[in-house]
Amino acid sequence: MKITKISLHQPAGLLRLVTDEGLEGHCTGVTASAVDVDLAAPILVGTNPLDRERTWWAMRDLDEGPPPAFRAGIDVALWDLSAKIAGRPLFRHLGGFRDRVPVCRASTAGGDLSCAAGASALEIVKDAKDAQQAGFKAYRFGVSADENALVLLIREIRAAVGPDFPLILDGRAWYVVDEAIRIGKALDEADFFYFDRPRPRNDHTGGKQVADEIDTPTSAEVCSPIEASQVMTLQSADHIRTGVCGAGGITDVLKAARCAEAFGAYCHLDGAGNSDGFAHIQVAGVLRNTPFLEMTDQEIAPPFVLNPLQIEDGFVHLPDQPGLGIEIDLDAVMDLTSELIEA
Repeated sequence: MKITKISLHQPAGLLRLVTDEGLEGHCTGVTASAVDVDLAAPILVGTNPLDRERTWWAMRDLDEGPPPAFRAGIDVALWDLSAKIAGRPLFRHLGGFRDRVPVCRASTAGGDLSCAAGASALEIVKDAKDAQQAGFKAYRFGVSADENALVLLIREIRAAVGPDFPLILDGRAWYVVDEAIRIGKALDEADFFYFDRPRPRNDHTGGKQVADEIDTPTSAEVCSPIEASQVMTLQSADHIRTGVCGAGGITDVLKAARCAEAFGAYCHLDGAGNSDGFAHIQVAGVLRNTPFLEMTDQEIAPPFVLNPLQIEDGFVHLPDQPGLGIEIDLDAVMDLTSELIEA
């Protein structure tokens, strides 16, 4: 089997890797230019789609290659195609750990507490309580607020949901080290599950200072397996956080997650809707050290996806179709396509 063509439907966002035997690998939510597609074509067209690792390295060896988000789309489509060739759902093709994943509600009620356009503290507390009552298994929120206002909010949310519901604060890399430490101590008192992004990505010194001073586990954003190894070896966070789109693909996430696993750490996955979500749910199905799949209650699938992800009793069940499990209406894709980029 050989890849014969790359097709990118814009603005529908569907990437298709077409083969000479009729099978296709798909990824949704992809945006790229004709230049990006032309750069990828010599690496992909005419090759065996099962040679993913060769493709992964070849894409990264380009001096000025496609952006990470497009590389991620190619990698996801290759994994989709690989599992379709095997006739298995991707998570089972990767080894399989579970067939359903608990869902963490990623809040959409954030914003600036000091700004009239932002959500009020009362709204965020209500949002957390609603998530708990709806059956979500955890709640993650991030706001822009001064230290005192945030500490009060932390206490109010914990009081509202009780002691046993996992809570996660996204620091948005917004606070200086001393502020992050004091906020972290408030998280200690409120028994939060973890403190995400207390410091900017790659601030290993500041991240370690925060992690060393608080009991609540911290998480650092990483965009490559190398960054994951640096966070773990430098102990600049207790866990890592990554995502298929930001890291460059499923392959990158798996490499980063295995690195974290070797250190006994979690690999948290970026919030994902019904675009990245199909890739993330398959990855979460094979990773023991990913505790939740993050979703909002406002996830909207592309209109050409016939089987959007559904939350049932706080879990998403993995699709049992071969590959990613996305059912695509190609006629609907064509209706949404104003530009077809091919190579």
